[in-house]
Amino acid sequence: MMTTHFTGQVPFKHVYIHGLVRDAQGHKMSKSEGNVLDPVDLIDGIALPELLVKRCEGLRKPETAPQVRKNTEKEFPTGIPAFGADALRFTFASLASLGRSINFDSKRCEGYRNFCNKLWNASRFVLMNCEGQDCGLKEHTAAECEVGASYLDFSQADRWIVSLLQQTEATVAQGFADYRLDNVAQTIYDFVWNEFCDWYLEIAKVQIQQGSDAQKRATRRTLIRTLETILRLAHPIIPFVTEELWQKVAPVAGRGGDSIAVAAYPLAQPERIDAAAIAHVAKLKTLVDACRNLRGEMQVSPAQRLPLFALAESAAEAAFLRQSAAVLQALAKLSEVKVFESGTDWAAAAQAAPVAVVGEARVCLFMEIDVVAEKVRLNKELTRLEGEITKANSKLGNESFVARAPANVIEQERKRLADFEATVTKVKDQLARLG
Repeated sequence: MMTTHFTGQVPFKHVYIHGLVRDAQGHKMSKSEGNVLDPVDLIDGIALPELLVKRCEGLRKPETAPQVRKNTEKEFPTGIPAFGADALRFTFASLASLGRSINFDSKRCEGYRNFCNKLWNASRFVLMNCEGQDCGLKEHTAAECEVGASYLDFSQADRWIVSLLQQTEATVAQGFADYRLDNVAQTIYDFVWNEFCDWYLEIAKVQIQQGSDAQKRATRRTLIRTLETILRLAHPIIPFVTEELWQKVAPVAGRGGDSIAVAAYPLAQPERIDAAAIAHVAKLKTLVDACRNLRGEMQVSPAQRLPLFALAESAAEAAFLRQSAAVLQALAKLSEVKVFESGTDWAAAAQAAPVAVVGEARVCLFMEIDVVAEKVRLNKELTRLEGEITKANSKLGNESFVARAPANVIEQERKRLADFEATVTKVKDQLARLG
């Protein structure tokens, strides 16, 4: 009102009001109640003795000091570790849902501190593979693009991560426009952790190790440019770590400027979204997940490499499997990928191994087994499962139990019964394959 009176101008066009920040138990934070968390303590950390002194000063009721000490010791038995400013900012951004009070739990800070560490380690990997290397950023000559060769040969995975980056930029822009900082934070987190780090970096390792020169250049270009864009995209949420990393990454990515703070903010380019590449990698991820599930079903250690036998039901499927073999081997920890186009040959090779159907392919992990010993083990497991089914049916058939037990307990028992029955079907199927 004073600004309007003295200048004739409205001071703010928009005002963002966030929810009330409460403690982990949902109580309003108050220094006089001894449950306040000082942001500086979350950033720099504080030992328990100093925290106890801080929380017991200026209490509205001094006689509650022993209880305040007890509560503090229970919640922070060793004090508060240093999470850093970026982790704290990320935490509050992720919790900033419109009109909702926030029950603040410091354990959330730990998860976002891990995110900052993940981004730091990803940057180290990218710089290690791109610094001092040809990243496909220079102007290339006709001689470098001679007939039959390509200076840059982008893979489906390269096009996929660039496509996802465009979608992420669009979602982040919408989040800022709607004042949904929680959506902004979650979108950046999901893309960086789940797509860039967990999938693309692992695929990039294979491409750099086994690809042609043109493929290696394209991979390096995609790595460094995507990382540099990620840093600019995340800067408003985590300014300190992104500034530190950007100063190292930007020159390698061919970007200039004194600071990330004044660099252009990323804008989505929908024309760079490649639907075919997205579908390709989605299929690849499904195959890797199927291999991991088969490994779990067979109770095989993740460290043990097994051959994958795949039966392709079409020429296109066979081509896809052969093209993806190197990446599949690395991501699913396989010793080899063998593609069959004859069902008879595949059945003879696969023998009694568990099978998964993925699109137009049937896949199995092959492992030499002692058939007699495996039959004994499966029969014991079948007996145990049938005993559990009998118990569950007995409980659910007991009218007294059904009448007196809470609804969630009954639902849990029904779910257990369904799980046991599903497992019995799998065990019987496996026994049938053993003959």
